[in-house]
Amino acid sequence: MFLNIAHRGDSTNAPENTLAAFELAIEAGASAIELDIRCTADGHVVAMHDRTVDRTTDGAGAVGQLSLEQVRGLDAGRWFDERFAGETVPTLGEVFDRLIERVPLVLHVKDAGCGIEQAVADEVGTRGVADRVTVSSDHRRVLRSIRRLAPGVTTTWIAWFRDWRWWMWYVAGRVRQLQANRVAPPAGQVTDAMVRYFHSRGIVVRAWGVGRDESLASRMISLGVDGMTFDDPRRLAELLETADATTTSTTEDTA
Repeated sequence: MFLNIAHRGDSTNAPENTLAAFELAIEAGASAIELDIRCTADGHVVAMHDRTVDRTTDGAGAVGQLSLEQVRGLDAGRWFDERFAGETVPTLGEVFDRLIERVPLVLHVKDAGCGIEQAVADEVGTRGVADRVTVSSDHRRVLRSIRRLAPGVTTTWIAWFRDWRWWMWYVAGRVRQLQANRVAPPAGQVTDAMVRYFHSRGIVVRAWGVGRDESLASRMISLGVDGMTFDDPRRLAELLETADATTTSTTEDTA
């Protein structure tokens, strides 16, 4: 099944990394919800993409220099639209409470070395939901820690290199060393040869950096990637339906 992963929730129609965006993603039929997680100054894990809260809240400062109480006191919705005023920055526990029984989660770990891996392992272990959680990160030590602390969790290495033609073999080797299940290359660098290379080695390919670019999303589908993060999961579902219909029509015409 193609992985229609809602990027920071339905971030086209609601403020990213909020419960409102996650709820809309579920309504849109997303395969999974991706969210970014960081540590506060007092060691709590919250959903936030940027290093600072400046862009997506009415506050200012680095997440890692603010307490949970300070972060929770911020408005994370009004910047997007007045109707989302009062949305707060959710904690990892709140996300699990609200979503884990309803939709799989893709947790993009942004900070390394602050205890996020243990927090994720604790949530997964307490609830017995390892099969519903994927941890993605460009920090290799994060993936190694997750493999040790929560071996049942799926892991994705977010990899980026300037010239994939020469680095595919290296990335495939690293994925094996990390015992990761998936590799996530930037969509703009994905090629047919890359997809075939990783698939031949049993590695799932999940593209990132698509945003809401429909032409790029359609290209990813045509190249045979296994999934992608996309800002509008409902629209991606429509693009997938169109691609399936085209493939079916072509098959019937040549039969």
